[in-house]
Amino acid sequence: MLYRTHLLFSLASYLFLDSLAGVNFKYQFFLIFVLSSFIPDIDHPNSKIGQKMRLFSKVLNKLFSHRGFLHSMILPLLIYFIFVYIIEVNEIGLAVSLGISSHLFLDLMTKNGLALFAPFSNRKINGFIATGSFLEKIFCGILLLIIIYLIFYRLF
Repeated sequence: MLYRTHLLFSLASYLFLDSLAGVNFKYQFFLIFVLSSFIPDIDHPNSKIGQKMRLFSKVLNKLFSHRGFLHSMILPLLIYFIFVYIIEVNEIGLAVSLGISSHLFLDLMTKNGLALFAPFSNRKINGFIATGSFLEKIFCGILLLIIIYLIFYRLF
């Protein structure tokens, strides 16, 4: 999926979880959640985040390749474990893990798919949406409508 789709989906996910929880998450949680949704693409030098950190992105791409370890479910679980049980910063661990998971969920819907347990298993799960396709644009429009609804739901 493209940058804008990940942005809209992480925003919609945050608003949905916030309304579902019945508690207002802090703005820091929101920022960490949304920004973390871009972390998996740091292994692709042409991604938005990869362009901002080109050298680091190239190194990660050589180490893991795109849609390798940084696109596996092991990453959010590992980050959650580190933040919650070692650093003991529960909210940040939850926000980062949820942001990364939102990215992974969307990429599962793409035709390229993901190997959820890379590097331990290369078995991919493929979706039905081609990255940058008309269907992805429709999906973005639907996400935008959901975001507008959730914002109005929250205000009234």
